[in-house]
Amino acid sequence: MGLKNGVQLIVYPDRIGRDLADLEAFLDGPVGDAIAGLHLLPPFPSNADGGFSPLTHQEIDPRYGDWSQVSRLAARFDLCLDLVLNHIADASAEFTDYLARGAGSPFAPLFIDVASMGEISHDDLSRIHIRKEKEPFRDVTFGDGSTGRVWCTFTEHQVDLDYRSPETFAFMAANLRYLAERGVKLFRLDAFGYTTKQIGTSCFLVEPEVWSILEWFRDKAAQCNAEVLPEVHDHPSWQHAIAGRGMWCYGFALPPLVLYSLLDADSKSLKAWLRMCPRQMVTVLDTHDGICIPDVEGILPPAAIEALIANVSERSGDPILRGSAANVHSVGAIYQLTCTFYDALKRDDDAYIAARAIQLFAPGIPQVYYVGLLAGQNDEALMSTTGELRDINRHYYTLDAARIAEVQPVVQRLLALMRLRTHHPAFEGAFELRYSNDTSVDLGWRNGEHVCHALVDLRFRTTTVTHSDPAGGGEISFRA
Repeated sequence: MGLKNGVQLIVYPDRIGRDLADLEAFLDGPVGDAIAGLHLLPPFPSNADGGFSPLTHQEIDPRYGDWSQVSRLAARFDLCLDLVLNHIADASAEFTDYLARGAGSPFAPLFIDVASMGEISHDDLSRIHIRKEKEPFRDVTFGDGSTGRVWCTFTEHQVDLDYRSPETFAFMAANLRYLAERGVKLFRLDAFGYTTKQIGTSCFLVEPEVWSILEWFRDKAAQCNAEVLPEVHDHPSWQHAIAGRGMWCYGFALPPLVLYSLLDADSKSLKAWLRMCPRQMVTVLDTHDGICIPDVEGILPPAAIEALIANVSERSGDPILRGSAANVHSVGAIYQLTCTFYDALKRDDDAYIAARAIQLFAPGIPQVYYVGLLAGQNDEALMSTTGELRDINRHYYTLDAARIAEVQPVVQRLLALMRLRTHHPAFEGAFELRYSNDTSVDLGWRNGEHVCHALVDLRFRTTTVTHSDPAGGGEISFRA
């Protein structure tokens, strides 16, 4: 059975309440009825990067709960989990054995011996796509006293896996099977673009090798009755190519497009994208990462992107920049804006509901991030405490605080839209875009006699929803 075409919630295991038990209790309330799926951010034991440095994919961190709770959630909702396929933690059993035994470890083939890749020149380094302010290598000392270097694209705790090795594929096949047996229906393939290590290239999204890796994951997941959602931030053509190979892709162009459309009251670029975007798509406005800019390049004009960055930056933390391994300050372009989506829209409830209506009625399956669900504001205290810019949008809610946030009028309006999106039969049909002027957008779905549309006026920030009565009582219209 495929994924339900309803709203999915993105949430950490410990940021609505303390653990999975609290999250289950929260989902027993109004939110549970408004969603069809749950993207649970990594619940595995981890030593860095908010869970994205797993020691293993086959255990639940006991601070959060256990597999029985995950399985209960999977019985209620389409469950999406992250398969962190680029790296594992340096505290994992596999890497610690490699450090102890070096090339004699049975896990040695999982890791990249940088020396085996030959000489790496300054020009080679300048091509490598990096995610930290230094070379993507880490010096290590083995149990016999010898030294070497391994590849670490992200933090020093996250050691990259070697996809030139059949042992790495076998390792990941075991993880896929284990997770699918516990109810996972959608695997988010985290940071897959960094798996292609070839000196002389960017070592990021290197073709055709990247497609061989992705198609292997697609096919292995299908054998487990699951699907894959590769995660990448780059030119929007990548999302089309992913969808064209029978995988779910991300609608990462939508967040900046929606912000631009509402802040400038201009729907032309948004509607052009809606006509051509992939239909097998997962849409987001916010995630645990920042609002990414590369995904909208080639869709919005450069001047519009620059104006959007300047506008939102007035209300956000410092932006995250691009860089290269030879000179991390050589590329000054913005990679991500760090801000909650509610703050990006100046905490304007009507604008926020308009933005969510556009997302919920766009092609694909919508995912709503937990901070966005609760109309959360920038958590500058958390960002200052951790030093992680993206933590501005990763607030910790107690269960009581989440329930208080849930009754805000703007959240109640959003939940009403989410319930409609999850349950109305029109969304089992096809997307359609109706005529509207350049300061509005009219988008919706049709399934035989069932229809559901949202007309968003970008100037006045109004959203009017019109839908057929599923019980056969004619047409219903309301202001969202």
